[in-house]
Amino acid sequence: MWLTNMNQFSQIDTRLIALAKQIGASLETTVGGHSIDGIDVPKDKLAIRQIQWIEGPIGKAIIINQNFENGNLEAPNWDFINIAWLLEGKTPAKGRPIWNKYLLKNIDFRKIETDIEKLLKQSLENLNAVKKTDLKYR
Repeated sequence: MWLTNMNQFSQIDTRLIALAKQIGASLETTVGGHSIDGIDVPKDKLAIRQIQWIEGPIGKAIIINQNFENGNLEAPNWDFINIAWLLEGKTPAKGRPIWNKYLLKNIDFRKIETDIEKLLKQSLENLNAVKKTDLKYR
């Protein structure tokens, strides 16, 4: 049913790996535990790239993931997100204080390929500017 192109990231992986190494971060390429309309999606059919690191009390990430709002499970659109969260302060009722910003939402993957340098630069600027006081419970 799901035909995720595992080479989807071939045009940008080298750049993502280089950035992760440059900032001492990890690059995650798998995600699990996801369902769409109540149907479990096999882990190997979901595509994601997440550069994640910690600065002091704040976790930070640049995330490129599938967005199924277009209703096409075979060819989903994509989101490019910056997120920061407080490592401590998690509560059962409120979760963690977070900050997030969508640089792109529900778009064709080619836009990410075309603008990857600009998106990564903007992401680092955004995430470097995040302060503890910017993190809010949702």
